[in-house]
Amino acid sequence: MDIWFWVVVIIGAALIALIIVGTRSARSRVDPTQVSIDAALAGRVRERYAAGDKLGAVKMLREATGLGLADAVRIVDKLGASAKSAGKAGPSLVKGDAVIESAGPSILGPDNEAEVRALVADGNKIAAIKLVRTVTGMGLKEAKDFVDRI
Repeated sequence: MDIWFWVVVIIGAALIALIIVGTRSARSRVDPTQVSIDAALAGRVRERYAAGDKLGAVKMLREATGLGLADAVRIVDKLGASAKSAGKAGPSLVKGDAVIESAGPSILGPDNEAEVRALVADGNKIAAIKLVRTVTGMGLKEAKDFVDRI
């Protein structure tokens, strides 16, 4: 009887270990380098961050992408920093009563600005508009107006 007790205990421990390992591997792990954030989501995250709701912005990003907490916080901080710098860049594009984005080229950053200017100079406005939308989160019309002003 003593040996059967230990057999049952060992089998029970093995089953518990399998259950624990199975639940850990079942969690979704998303590689942040493989996540694509569309411009609309980036714009909503920036708006929420600018309104002072960083926690809400992180939750929104995590729900939409499946990112982990640390990765989502880093991305939200980067998006929020770009929104802050965009607010200081220059004149704004206005749609109705709402300010959409800053119209100054500095919202793109020096590398992206040079790339947009090169695309426009090569006559590839569509690629330039796509790049502006990706970097800034602007809508199609706002990005087109922005590229036309460059």
